[in-house]
Amino acid sequence: MYAFIKGTLAAAAENYAVIECGGIGYKVYAPRRFLEQAKLNAPAKLYTHLVVKEDELSLYGFETDSGREMFERLIGISGIGPKAGLSILSQMTPDEVARAIFAGDAKAFSKAPGIGKKTAERIVLELKDKMDIKSALQAEPGQMQTVSSALEEAAEALTSLGYQKAEAVAAVRSVASLADTAEELILLALKRLDVR
Repeated sequence: MYAFIKGTLAAAAENYAVIECGGIGYKVYAPRRFLEQAKLNAPAKLYTHLVVKEDELSLYGFETDSGREMFERLIGISGIGPKAGLSILSQMTPDEVARAIFAGDAKAFSKAPGIGKKTAERIVLELKDKMDIKSALQAEPGQMQTVSSALEEAAEALTSLGYQKAEAVAAVRSVASLADTAEELILLALKRLDVR
């Protein structure tokens, strides 16, 4: 219903912000990272998702559209509600979530309050095949690398050969510094996959 809210940050609490827009203050639940960095009376824009319950309407907001999309993927999993989805995205960026899913790292999700071992494993299991390759190939924090079309092309070629997305991404990432073209990356990644 609402794609985003843009206005002035009127207040910030532990788990929500109040965005004043057109004389109305919208209460928007947001990740802790945003709330800690937000400055009162400064311009703010959050990409939103409206959660409709029998007795309540709640807005959840994220700094990027990819944050909102990841939130929607997370709450699409049985047993993951909006509060759990927000808890995960308060601990991890959307790119970190994607990398953890492709790496099969359920422990990364267990660090979020309210996410137990079984729930974390279900997140990895259910989202593993729904994630796009580009988000999994994003650079690790602190690196200046951007996803080249060669990396993405190589990973997609491996998946078309029948490899799982997770193993294709892992193989391509492991040889990323050794080649520049998609063809070279594919050959090196295939050798890496055959060794396993």
